[in-house]
Amino acid sequence: MRLSPLLVLTLLCGGSFSAFAQTPPPNIELDQLIKQRQYQQAYALATSQLTEWEGNTDFDFLYGVAAIESGNPNEAVFAFERVSRTAANQVLRQRARLELARAHFLTNNLTAAEDLFNRVLATNPPVNVQNNVRTFLALIDARRDEQRASITFIVSPSFGHDNNINSATSQGLIDTPFFGEIALSEDGLKTEDDFTDLTAGLFYKRPITRDKSLDMSLNLNQHDNLSTDTFDLSYALGDVSYSYGDQKNRYRHGIQAQKAFLDGDAYQTTYRLNNTWQRAGSNGWYQSLSGTLAATRYDNQRSTDKNHWKNTNQALVSLGLTKLTRSFTNGLTLFVGQDKALHSRGKHNGKSFQGLAYSVYWRFNSEHTPFARISLQTSKYDDKHPTFFNDTRSDDSVSATLGWVWQYSPKLSANIESSYSDNNSNIPLFEYTRVKVQAGIRYQF
Repeated sequence: MRLSPLLVLTLLCGGSFSAFAQTPPPNIELDQLIKQRQYQQAYALATSQLTEWEGNTDFDFLYGVAAIESGNPNEAVFAFERVSRTAANQVLRQRARLELARAHFLTNNLTAAEDLFNRVLATNPPVNVQNNVRTFLALIDARRDEQRASITFIVSPSFGHDNNINSATSQGLIDTPFFGEIALSEDGLKTEDDFTDLTAGLFYKRPITRDKSLDMSLNLNQHDNLSTDTFDLSYALGDVSYSYGDQKNRYRHGIQAQKAFLDGDAYQTTYRLNNTWQRAGSNGWYQSLSGTLAATRYDNQRSTDKNHWKNTNQALVSLGLTKLTRSFTNGLTLFVGQDKALHSRGKHNGKSFQGLAYSVYWRFNSEHTPFARISLQTSKYDDKHPTFFNDTRSDDSVSATLGWVWQYSPKLSANIESSYSDNNSNIPLFEYTRVKVQAGIRYQF
């Protein structure tokens, strides 16, 4: 059989056209997935077809909806921008502008979002659309307020009683292995006194974006014992930190400098480098991991002083677990650390330590919050203590606190708390108990 050239050409062309025929865009399937709220599946399907169908108006719109609803607003921005420029249908173009404004809001491009929402509002859309637009405009104003720099001042005076202001033993006679019993001077014994305490704080917060901020603070504290000045303590603490992350994971890096004064004389300087990671879990659970490097340096008031023998560098790691419920906040912290003495004559000041702390806050109502804290710590020092005991110091300590906060107004609160500390040591000189009760107010402005 002989075929005509026209028939051969027709067959060849038909075969060629069939081989290169393009499958239709998956718009129907995308629309069905979106109506079923299966946004992740819709986004995955649209992404797999993006190279082939990007620029198709209906496909771009469905792709944008799938992207924004599946948590990918950056991709949605580009899709809705194309639709808002190319759509011949005015209703579709208006819908694309609304979704584009929402995508800009979710990516924190507040200026672009506000401009688009106002342009839509100027077209006098249906009442329900106007209400939704005004809601978003209010949210934009609120978010801008969150991103404005803020300065907060806090003043917190308190007074109380401390039955051991110097954390000293109450034993007047100490038994030693070589010299028998020795008598301690009055200055080295447990001292009881009333006290006043005043804290003033300045806090500056500078949001950089919705998820990033720079924080600075300065705290000043003066603790005065009423009967003696020997153990009066004051300090200044400055902190600069940078925070970033998202709703799931937050990170904080900061540096601190603290200067302490004992009875008005420079006593101790500490520098810290703090790093914290916090993860928000489900059902009110939070986990955290913190690491701190610190350098502590002691001041000499006289040329004969050997305070610099106490200088140490510290490494500290802590794990935290927090559970939030409607009425309670429970927190558990495990920590381990090492103080490394810098001077060979002060090696006994170095130690390794570990412990745990637990706290619970009960939101009794909007005004009253009772709380409790307890901590346990064991410490093992690095060398024999240079006293009559010829032994390496080892301590076990426990402390507990009970308290109550009354939030009288958003700016003013009152508090009362009592604490108990007990330090057991293999060297009797360092054994002591301590009870402190105090009450105060806190005013923020």
